[in-house]
Amino acid sequence: MKVNHTLQLATFFISMFMLTACGGGNDSTPVTPPPPPPVSVSQSLEGSWMTSCQASKNLQSYDEQDTFNFKGNKRTTTKVFYPQDTNCKHSDEVFRARETAKIELGAAVNPGTNTGHTKIDITPTRVIIAPMNSTLTALLNNSGHTSNESIYNGYGITGWRAVYWKNISSIKAAKTNFKINQVIPDILQISKKMIDGTTHKVLKLGAKGGNVDSEGRPLVLARSITATLQKKTTPVQTAQAASLIGQWKYSCRKDKVIDSRVQNLTLDFMGNKLTTLITFYSSINTKTGCNQQPAFQVEIEANIVVGKVINKGATNEHTQIGIKTTKVQIKPMIADALDYLFNVTDIYNSPITNVYLGYGLTDWKIDVWKDLSSIQDAKTNFNIGTQVPDIFKISTATDGSKELKMGDYKGSFDIDGRAMSLEAQGAVFQ
Repeated sequence: MKVNHTLQLATFFISMFMLTACGGGNDSTPVTPPPPPPVSVSQSLEGSWMTSCQASKNLQSYDEQDTFNFKGNKRTTTKVFYPQDTNCKHSDEVFRARETAKIELGAAVNPGTNTGHTKIDITPTRVIIAPMNSTLTALLNNSGHTSNESIYNGYGITGWRAVYWKNISSIKAAKTNFKINQVIPDILQISKKMIDGTTHKVLKLGAKGGNVDSEGRPLVLARSITATLQKKTTPVQTAQAASLIGQWKYSCRKDKVIDSRVQNLTLDFMGNKLTTLITFYSSINTKTGCNQQPAFQVEIEANIVVGKVINKGATNEHTQIGIKTTKVQIKPMIADALDYLFNVTDIYNSPITNVYLGYGLTDWKIDVWKDLSSIQDAKTNFNIGTQVPDIFKISTATDGSKELKMGDYKGSFDIDGRAMSLEAQGAVFQ
């Protein structure tokens, strides 16, 4: 994008130079330079857009929060459903759906006006869904239950397991309901709106259930805000100034997403880099589990930017941070982990909360690292290449040591996807 912009400027100035050199400046007919090219809507779409927590139109009696990820000609939509009035708290989620689609942008209509929009064709290609608790699992396994005629149901198949994905893209009824491989004509508009004192980009899609044109494309935009573009953390200070530089270590604890394992976790901050080393053990005992033979290790490299301090001086003071993962590698350390987790595991036969998988790679070996950074499902699960907003706080513990707490993974998140509370257990400065 920057290269194209530079070339456009260079072309403009060279053109003006040639006009002057040829006497164009003295001609009685003034030469008007061409207008600058409009901003590409496809470029404006790039990134993650998140809806607010709101009553679901897809599942009655549930709340829903959606995230749209646009990259190139693809859109990935992640829908997460929660019990009503729980503020979409991560630990309370009951159902997930992930839908992928190809997109193609068309003509702009009434540009520059309040009703201005761009035509878009959306072609769904895959839908995977997962129940997140035993109640929803039982409903999906009940072939007579159709979730109050919702398109999110078990489709008469069995073998649903809590916290496991199932791909329903090839089921005839699901292909019809989700219009798999069918073109869905729609419209979109990107505008700006003040939210909590900050200017955000707002994405609206076409109004559903209203009038359409001859192509089946909505004629008007949805009245409510569809989604806001998640803002990246703006660098305000260095990691050194924020007292992050150095090594921070957590005591033996249960993994955030794999309750059946304990882990040792170390954070190394150096300059604008963060290296996270996680050692997993085949145990759930936080007192003795980390003294056993490690099962496997994960090393995650990331770039960081440190943002502004929020609520400075208050008990809930914290600092914004953006973490962009660039590399993830895994090393099996015992035969059980090698055979059970990596050589035979993909995203469909392991809990979806477990992101530490073989991802279809073969020839895993004990004590040998494998890099997962280029595998699409791993890139999605680890947010590789995408800055993830987080928060942290450094304080002094009762024993005088420095303690670092990051955002609470199982709490609630704001419109930017940033944690709104701190984790219970912190890491100690070494």
